[in-house]
Amino acid sequence: MCGIVAYNGTKVAKEILLTGLKSLEYRGYDSAGLALMDKDLKVELIKTEGKVHELEKVLVGHATQESLAPKIGIGHTRWATHGEANITNAHPHQDFKKKLSIVHNGIIKNYFELKQGLEERGIQAKSETDTEIISNLISLELENSSLLEALQSTTKKLDGSFALAILLEGSDEIIAAKQQSPMVIGFAEDGHYLASDSNTVLQYTNKIYKLQDGEIAIIKNNSVQVYDQNLKAIEINIEEAEQISSILSKGPYKHFLMKEIHEQPAVISAIISNCDFSNIEHDFTKIDRINILACGSAYYAGLVGKYLIELWAKIPCEVHIASEFCSFPSLVGEKDLVIGISQSGETADTLAAMRNAESAGAKIMALTNKVDSAIYDLCKPNIYVTPAGIEVSVASTKAFTAQLISLYLLALKIACSTSKISETDYAESIAELRKLPLVMDQVIERAETYREQMLKYSAYRDFLFLSRGVNYPIALEGALKLKELSYIHATGYPAGEMKHGPIAILDQSVPVLTIAINGKSALEQMVYKKTLSNAEEARARKSPSILITNDSNHDVDNIFDEIIRIPNVSQLFSPLIAVIPLQFLAYFIAEDLGKDVDQPRNLAKSVTVE
Repeated sequence: MCGIVAYNGTKVAKEILLTGLKSLEYRGYDSAGLALMDKDLKVELIKTEGKVHELEKVLVGHATQESLAPKIGIGHTRWATHGEANITNAHPHQDFKKKLSIVHNGIIKNYFELKQGLEERGIQAKSETDTEIISNLISLELENSSLLEALQSTTKKLDGSFALAILLEGSDEIIAAKQQSPMVIGFAEDGHYLASDSNTVLQYTNKIYKLQDGEIAIIKNNSVQVYDQNLKAIEINIEEAEQISSILSKGPYKHFLMKEIHEQPAVISAIISNCDFSNIEHDFTKIDRINILACGSAYYAGLVGKYLIELWAKIPCEVHIASEFCSFPSLVGEKDLVIGISQSGETADTLAAMRNAESAGAKIMALTNKVDSAIYDLCKPNIYVTPAGIEVSVASTKAFTAQLISLYLLALKIACSTSKISETDYAESIAELRKLPLVMDQVIERAETYREQMLKYSAYRDFLFLSRGVNYPIALEGALKLKELSYIHATGYPAGEMKHGPIAILDQSVPVLTIAINGKSALEQMVYKKTLSNAEEARARKSPSILITNDSNHDVDNIFDEIIRIPNVSQLFSPLIAVIPLQFLAYFIAEDLGKDVDQPRNLAKSVTVE
C-alpha cells in the first residue's frame, strides 16, 4: 500500500514528484523518497523517514535551475508491509550493484524464498523489504539481457501484486510494470507522467492510459511503448478523462475530514437524483441469495444493505468480510449475486473475494467511488460509481454515506424488479430519501453544539457503542471512526449482546454511547425500547451514558448524562443521519488530543495488499 509517481519530460522533475507524492500520501506516509536522474544520466537517491513534508525539507536548495535540474525521476510514499518505517526500508531501493533504482506498490508473497535464493548466491539484502529483492533479481538478469527482458523474466518469478517504476543509470527511460496494483500513464506536451492513481496524473493532463496486468511500458520524454507479457509491442487506446486542477485544496476547512463531512448532503442529493442502476444487466428475479463482500467501513455499509434487501426485496442476504470470504471454500453459485463494495476500487481483499465468487459461477456487481479502478474493470457494466468525488482524508465519511444511500436505492431497485414492494411503499421510501440531504445539512449546522458536548469525553481511553437493528452497523462505524482518528479503544456491539460479555468491562471509566431512534411501527418501537433498556443496564454499572436520539424524544431527558440530538427522522432511514454526529465525535476528540486527523498513524486509504 504505497504511492508511486514518476516523470520523464522537459520540466523540473523534483517539483512534479513532490506534488504527486502529496496527492498520493493517503496511500501511505511512513517514509518517502525520490530517485532523480541528472543530465549525465547519473541517479541520486533522496529518502526520509516520515511524511512527504520531511522529504520536502531535505530537498530545499536541491538543483532547481531549469538547465541543471533533473527532468527524469521516480518517487514513492510508503505504508510498511515488509520492515519497519525507517530510511533503510524507504523507497526507492537500489540493486546490489547500485545501478538500478526501483519503487514498488504491492506485496510479493514468495519474497522469503526469493531472498533465500539470492543469499545462496552471496547477495545480501540491506533492507527488510520485498522491493529490494526485486531489484536484485532484475540486476542478475541484466547481466545477459536488456532491462525490458530482465524485467519480464523477473516478473515471472514473482507471486503477488506489484506496480513497479524503474530507473537504470545511463538510460533516459523509465520502465514500468503492473500486476494487480494500479498504474496510470499520462501523456502531455511536456512529457509523460506515471502514478498509482489517475487523479495524480490528471492534475497535469487529461490523456491517460491504464496499464493492464502483465504489461510493461518504456517511458521516454517524447514517447511511450507498451509491451504485453510476451514482449510484443502493442497499440494502446489513450483515454480522455476529466482533468482536475488539484486534489489538495481544503477550502475554508482546517482538515480534509471536516470538508468531506460538509460535502455529504450534496453527494447524497446527487445520488438520489441520478442513480437508477439502469446499467445492471442481472435479472434479479433469478437470484436466490445475495452476498455482500467488503472491508472496514464498506463492510458496515453492507450490513445496513443486508437489512434493507431482506426487508424490501425478501431475498436472503449475507455480508462477508472479504478477507474471510477467501479463507474458506465458497458455496456461491449461479443463483447467487455477489456485490463488492470498495471506496477505492482497489481493495485487494475485496477484489480477491470477487474473483473467487465469479470463478464459482456467481453473478457479480460492485459499488465504488472510482471509475478507473480494478473493481470497475472486473464488474463492468454491472457497477455503480458513486459521485462522491475525491476523498482525501484516510477515514471515510462521504464515501461511506454514498455507499449507504446507494444500498438503499439498490435494495428498492431489487424489490421493484422482483415485485416485492408496492408502488405506494416505493414512492413513500423515495420521498423519505429525498428529505435526507436537508436533514443532513441541519445536523452539520449543529457541529459547535456537538463539539461542546463531545469534548467532555476526550480524556477517556475506552468506549462502548451500542444499537440494534438498522443502526447496529452505525454503532460499529462510530467505534471504528473513534479508533481510527483518536487511537482510543472503542468497540461496537448489538445492544442486546452487551450483557453476554462486554458488560464485564463497564465502570465509571468506560463511556457507553447508544443510538436509539424511535419509530412509528410496532417493530421500530420495540427496537427503540429494548435499546434504551440495554443502555440503562450499562448506566447501572456507573458508565457515563451518551445517547443519540431524535429531537422529539423527551422521555430520556433525565436518564442519560449526555443527549446528542438529531432532527426527527424515521428509524429505517436514520443511519444516514445518525452517523454524522459520530463522525464529529471522532473528529473533535482527535483534534482535541492533537492527533493527525487526515492521516492517522498506521493507516492507508487504499488497501492494495491482502
